[in-house]
Order: sequence, then C-alpha cells, then structure tokens
Amino acid sequence: MSCKKKTAYEISGGLVGSEMFIKRQPRPGPLPARAGQLDRVERGPGQRVTSSDIAALRSVADLFRTLDQAYGGGHARQALVRYLEHELEPMLRGSYGEQTGRRLFAAAADLTRLAGWTAYDIAAHGLAQRYFVQALRLAQAAGDRGYGSYVLVSMSRQAVYLGHGREAVQLARVAQQGMASSVAPVVQALLHAVEARGHGLLGEVRSCTAALARAERALESARPGEDAPPWARFFDEAQLADEFGHCHRDLQQYRAAARHAERSLQLRSPAHARSRLFCRVVLACARLGLGDVDQACALAAEAAQQATEMRSVRAHEYLQDFERRLEPFRDAAAVRAYREKVAALA
Repeated sequence: MSCKKKTAYEISGGLVGSEMFIKRQPRPGPLPARAGQLDRVERGPGQRVTSSDIAALRSVADLFRTLDQAYGGGHARQALVRYLEHELEPMLRGSYGEQTGRRLFAAAADLTRLAGWTAYDIAAHGLAQRYFVQALRLAQAAGDRGYGSYVLVSMSRQAVYLGHGREAVQLARVAQQGMASSVAPVVQALLHAVEARGHGLLGEVRSCTAALARAERALESARPGEDAPPWARFFDEAQLADEFGHCHRDLQQYRAAARHAERSLQLRSPAHARSRLFCRVVLACARLGLGDVDQACALAAEAAQQATEMRSVRAHEYLQDFERRLEPFRDAAAVRAYREKVAALA
C-alpha cells in the first residue's frame, strides 16, 4: 500500500466533502480562511450558519462515533461521507462571523477526523491519512490546538497499526508539544499512552515502561468532574489497562499483558464492542504466549464470533495475527477445533 511508502506528513489532503474528490487531488486543497478573516467571509450562495447548525453537526458526530465503535468503520462510513458532502461542505461555503466560524471549523475537524478513522478501520489507509491531514487544517483554522493534538494521536495509532513505530512515537511527541502546560490530566494520560504504544512496537522496554508510568500517574491525578475536552473523556481506567495490555503483548511480557487485558475487559462497557474485541484477542495472544492453548483458542473463538457482526478490517486482522501465532501449535486439538469453528463462521 502507498501508506507503507510515505509518511503521514507526505500524504496530500483534499477539500472536505466528496470522497472521490479527495482521492483525485494531487496536492492539498486550500486551507479554510484564517480566524481573523471569518467575519467577512462569504462561502458561496449557501445559508448563514447558525448555532443550531453547529449543534446538529456535533450530534451527528456523536451518532456516527457510537455506530463506529459498536459495528465497525464500514457500517455507516458511506453515510458519513455523504453527510460531509451534502451537509458539512455547504456550511463551510456559507456565511458566518468569526466566533461562529471557529465553532464551525472545530465541528468540521471532528467529523473529518472521524471519517479518517472509519477509513482506517476498513484499511483504506491512504484515504484515512488524507482525512487526518485535512482535519489538522480545520483544527488550525478553528484555533483548537488541543483537537489538533488529538488528530495527531489518531495518526500515531494508525502508524502503530501499520508497523511504523518510529513515526508513531514522533507523532505522539508532536501531539504532546502542541498541548498547553495546563492540560487536563486525562489528556496527559492519553498522550503518554499513545507514545508508549510506539515504543512497545519498537521493543524499547525502558521507554515504553516510562511512558506507561507517566500515563498512569496522570490518570491517577485526575479528579471526578474535572474539565476535560470531550474527545479525551473516553480515556479511563479501562482504556489505560487496554494500552498496558497491548504494550506488554508487543514486548512479549505475556503475564503482565494478560493481567491488564483481563482488567480492561472487566471495566469496559459493552457499548465499546470493537475495543472489547481487540482486547479479547490481546488476552488470547497473551494466554498463548503463556502456553495455555485451550484458553487462548476459547477467547479467540469468542472474538471471531463477535467479528462476524462487525464491518471492521482491523477486527479481522487482529484475528489473523492470532492465527499466525497459532502455527507452532497447529497439531493441538484445541487449535484444530478453533479453526473448524472459524471456518464454519466464514
């Protein structure tokens, strides 16, 4: 894939809206107007953008986020793309003052990042990176450095998934640099955990452990009801345990990986179905690493059943990774039974 040849910084973006337009663009589209110019910008013949319009954008983003987590990025992605084209883009071409424009660009950044995330989940990696780059531009136009850092977090996670550990660490550190020193503890925890994932992929035990420790300290210092941006509120004890589980799996520290993955599954809401599936496969890999083939196959069979209800390439690729790890145990009865179950599901 092209994303294996180019870094995220080298992928060009397109205008928010038509996905085919984005695919065709050889160069980045123009940035939205600077915030100081918004009071005199007219975006074509469209309607004047109101607070109600922006509230609707936020509500739609929440809806698509819920669908993505429960059913995978492929479930409603095309509907999201059409929404960007037919609802969001006309608003960007409408008329608005400076304050409304900032809020509009912030909402547009959120929807565009989500479009990138759903593309990432179905392995359309080059397209996902284009959306992420455009989301960065929109966050910049909104003057929202915090959300820009969150987009970089998404790019770092994609880099980990593609095996680009060094780029993942770099993106996470740029995200940290983009945040104010007074950032909420939950945001600090998220940023350090994302960096840890890159170090774990690279096998850098000390750096990974240090980043995880910083994430843990930051989350422990968070207070209930403390003000945090909406995009960071998902990061809780369940998510931190999930990050620990992934890192320890990558470092081949399977006992620790199993302990943290089990804790994450105990704490995680059923509404986060895809995250639970990933964590269950991490736990299966850890059990396999500890020599418990029967339990590993039982866990993976549960995940395989759940994957049939999702449109997520990542979910299937997690299971393919487990399948590769099974090869040394291919003659075990539990492995044969597992493969029969998976074949029946297919």
